[in-house]
Amino acid sequence: MREIFRGSFIIFIFKVLGAFSLFLTYIMIPRYYGVENFGIFNLTFALIMVATVISRVGLDTYVVRVISTLKEKKEISLFLKSVLKILFITSLLVSLFILLLSPLLNKYLFKSIEATPYLTLLAIMVLPYTLFNVLVEIFRALDDIKIYSFFRNLSQNGSIALLLAISIFFSLDWNPVYILFSAITIITLSLIISLYKFLKRNNISIEIKGEYKEKILKHSYPMFLTASVMFLMGYVDSFMISYYLDEYQVGIYGACISLSMIITFIPMAIGGYISPKVAQAYSNREREEVKSLFKDSVKLIAITTIPIFVAIVYFSDFFLGLFGQEFTVATMTLMIVSIGYLSESLCGPVGFILNMTDNQHIFMKILLISLFINVLFNALLIPIYGINGAAIALMLSMLFWTLSSLIVLKRKSII
Repeated sequence: MREIFRGSFIIFIFKVLGAFSLFLTYIMIPRYYGVENFGIFNLTFALIMVATVISRVGLDTYVVRVISTLKEKKEISLFLKSVLKILFITSLLVSLFILLLSPLLNKYLFKSIEATPYLTLLAIMVLPYTLFNVLVEIFRALDDIKIYSFFRNLSQNGSIALLLAISIFFSLDWNPVYILFSAITIITLSLIISLYKFLKRNNISIEIKGEYKEKILKHSYPMFLTASVMFLMGYVDSFMISYYLDEYQVGIYGACISLSMIITFIPMAIGGYISPKVAQAYSNREREEVKSLFKDSVKLIAITTIPIFVAIVYFSDFFLGLFGQEFTVATMTLMIVSIGYLSESLCGPVGFILNMTDNQHIFMKILLISLFINVLFNALLIPIYGINGAAIALMLSMLFWTLSSLIVLKRKSII
């Protein structure tokens, strides 16, 4: 437990700093640019997240699963070389798809503005953001938690907050959406330079001759579908709120989500830290080690997340008021969403463990059913209860996938 705490604490610190940066971003945009622009920013962010989930085809998770178990530097080099080839092809295809769909996206999602310039730039940003999300996982797989934590949890949000602060302080009036794309460019270039130096120190080179023997996409596609469904569940409510209501309500709901996600910081930090260890233990048939990692993780999660949940619910007016007085109407939404994230946290890092123990196919099926539940209840409840309906739909889908995953792991005697 001490080892898990130490490793997770590093990730947690950077996650807190990143969350603080995101919190500043979510305060600055509505206060200085208006709630409507905040909604547009959230929609654009959601679109690039969904686009890059598709373009990375599960490789962000799969590189951790594979590199953690490879012994030879040559095998790691060949594997990374193949991964990069796949990412360039998939990113290009997704970018073309966005350009083809841009008239429909502009019509049905962005009701108050002409968003074609945003969507064109979004298509260009798919490749760098895809590379960022996959390449950063190499640090975690090779056990460099500090560099991994900085890039994964702080660099993006910190860059956005810094650029926003510069814009506001010097009255430059930079567009928040363009600030988002500028931050992605900066962090991707920084990551590539850092990774090149890191791999060189570890005698790993993608210039090596030869081909990786295993069929990568055959094993990564279930993780791709899993990640796709996870992100869709995180953003489908925003898309459906935009469809049934407007960008203003998307902005209000986005504030509730950003506050509630604080509950997941420690569980995500712990899950991120133990993932390569679970993969290695499972590969070596050390089942008791996997069970021990899970049990210690759940204890740490329970001790740390319940007080955070209580604080968020009890001081909901205060926290929402930081975004602006108009956000305080959403205290009920915040409470419902927080209950959903708490239930997800208390079940432990079940998703990480399913992916690291060759059960990604089962996890994918669970999440597909969960996504269906989310979309169904969003369609039924948003027209009646507004953003509270979206919160209920999110909570129900979270309860389903976490409890189902826990049951599967118990029945397979993995935990």
